[in-house]
Amino acid sequence: MKKNTFMISFIMIIILLVISIGQYACYPMINQTINEKKNEYYIEDYMVSHTQFYNYAIDLSLQKKDHVNARFSQYLNFDTDNQEFIDRETEDFEETLQYYLDKLNKQSDFCYQATNTQTQQTISNTNDQLDQLKTDKNLQNKYQWYYQIQFDSEGRHEINFSSYDNPSHLYDLLEGYAWVNETFSGEKTDEFIAEISYESPKNIIITYAVPQQLPIESTILMNQSNPHLGLNLYALPYVFGFVLLTMIITLLIPYRYLEKVPFLSFIANIKFEILAVIWTIITFFSTYFIGTLIVSTGNGLLKLFFKQLGIEKVAPILIPTVNLLYWFIYFALFMILAFLIKYLFKKGIQKYLIENTLIAWIVHVFYQLLYKVVNFDLNDNVNKTVIKIVFLNFIVISIISAFFVFGIFFAFLYSFIIFIILKKKFDEIQQDYEVLLHATKQLSNGDFDVRINEDVGIFNPLKNEFSHIKEGFEKAVQEEVKSQKMKTELISNVSHDLKTPLTSIITYIDLLKNEQLTSEQRQRYLDILERNSLRLKNLIDDLFEVSKVNSGNVKLDLVEVNIVSLIKQAQFECADKLEEKHLDIRINCSQDKIICLLDSAKTYRIFENLFINISKYALAQTRVYLDIVDNENDVTIIFKNISEDEMKFNENEIIERFVQGDKSRNTSGSGLGLAIVKSFTELQGGTFKVEIDGDLFKSIVVFKKQNA
Repeated sequence: MKKNTFMISFIMIIILLVISIGQYACYPMINQTINEKKNEYYIEDYMVSHTQFYNYAIDLSLQKKDHVNARFSQYLNFDTDNQEFIDRETEDFEETLQYYLDKLNKQSDFCYQATNTQTQQTISNTNDQLDQLKTDKNLQNKYQWYYQIQFDSEGRHEINFSSYDNPSHLYDLLEGYAWVNETFSGEKTDEFIAEISYESPKNIIITYAVPQQLPIESTILMNQSNPHLGLNLYALPYVFGFVLLTMIITLLIPYRYLEKVPFLSFIANIKFEILAVIWTIITFFSTYFIGTLIVSTGNGLLKLFFKQLGIEKVAPILIPTVNLLYWFIYFALFMILAFLIKYLFKKGIQKYLIENTLIAWIVHVFYQLLYKVVNFDLNDNVNKTVIKIVFLNFIVISIISAFFVFGIFFAFLYSFIIFIILKKKFDEIQQDYEVLLHATKQLSNGDFDVRINEDVGIFNPLKNEFSHIKEGFEKAVQEEVKSQKMKTELISNVSHDLKTPLTSIITYIDLLKNEQLTSEQRQRYLDILERNSLRLKNLIDDLFEVSKVNSGNVKLDLVEVNIVSLIKQAQFECADKLEEKHLDIRINCSQDKIICLLDSAKTYRIFENLFINISKYALAQTRVYLDIVDNENDVTIIFKNISEDEMKFNENEIIERFVQGDKSRNTSGSGLGLAIVKSFTELQGGTFKVEIDGDLFKSIVVFKKQNA
């Protein structure tokens, strides 16, 4: 695929390059046509348009050379008594002539020679005898354009000779530009009519000649390359032919190949209006400067430009490169145009207008924005929603106001669109409201199995809540049933656990009333009474503590507690019970001191209960592992032991109140040990959980550190 894309792109580049070379090869023919016509359109137009002023400037220069008191005002005649008008016109005329006097000695466009026919005084800016141009063929070869004008003693002018065989055209130009004995109304009001006339120079012959080789700064040379002067007219037939060839070739190439060219695919995705503006601007300016490029290349101006930049040596390479690049881009524009024509018909005009025009995109974006504004969320801030609507309306009204008179039409169109959208939206809201109202009535009648399957728009949050009502109701019922069950089990377990030691106590008290008991029997009965009394006391204490925690009637005395020391203290206190089963305690901790902000008494009770639980249910003569992990924000304590009996309960059951690992309830436990651990841990902001893996029983306590 990539190979095919590369080949097609390469072929398109070759086509453009070949056409560009063909256009460049036509330069000699185009320049020949321009050279044949240039005197008719360029130099004489520029020269004659300035002749009137240079005539005065040269005449003044001759007078100064003859030591005549030359005055600018000698060429002006006023028919008015308004001195303000006279002063203003004289000042303007003097400024203009002074400009041309200064320019006369600095210009490099032409050579001149002037002679006073009375004094025979001569001035010139060249060593050539320009007055001999009419007869001197060698001199004529040095100049590409020339003419001689003579003013008699009355200021009447006459063209003695020129580079034309027929000077009538030049004479017409001179009449059109020069102010020769011209009179006109300078200013007209109710009070006066001011007239001014310009007198031509007298008794002078002036010869103008433009050299064949002009410097790069020459104004004439620049005007010769000016496309405004019709140069493009001579190049356009050739350019049009190659443009037509480019488009025909592009149109003949199947679309499936053209669309694989990455650049053309990119162009096709640009919005039509943007693409049209860019294409038109580039094409206009490219066409505008065609004549400039061709003439500048032909007359050496481009070469002189590179010389000025100091890169004259590479000019032979740069000149054709610049020209070919120019034409490559120019013809590529029309290749793009031909491709877009194929793309338009391939995609379809209607689809193209919808998907590829800026207007359609703006309408779509506006509609989407308006739809988002109208489809507000009832959970959002009301002010925010209102501000969005007002802001959008402000933008639209501001745009409409910019169209002045036509704004009325756009305002009507905008109002109509708003009416359609709002009507549609309010109809949808009304339908959604009816659906929601029906569901509410079902709910009020006690039907909690309410389902809203339709999309209810802005009421969707309520729809979701209705969907959760059934789940919440069922969950509440399950929790209530569970709570009642737990209360029943609590009463049953408490009754059983209290009744067992109490029955034993009553029985042995009755036995102790027998006066025939031996001292040994009496002591044994007393020991049993003491053991059951302690069991009953512990059971009541545990039940009391769990009740206080669950009721929230517990006050914590938070202090800085060293977790490691507290665990070791609890282990020491339970050492006798642990040694009865020959349990080997292995504590794994990388630090000797880990501080947490806890209630020391209740935290000690947590660890004590866990050690007691291990002493009751761990397999004798096994190792018990205790890992203390110091994390960044918390401390994790993990108790791990091997169970003596098979564990047929799950992790959540064993933490419940009055649940014992020994289902026969023959142990001295109350079933509240782990429940107390969980309650005391959570009371201090920690977490407690149990994990069972085969016979491995793990109790995990997590406390937040003081700095967490």
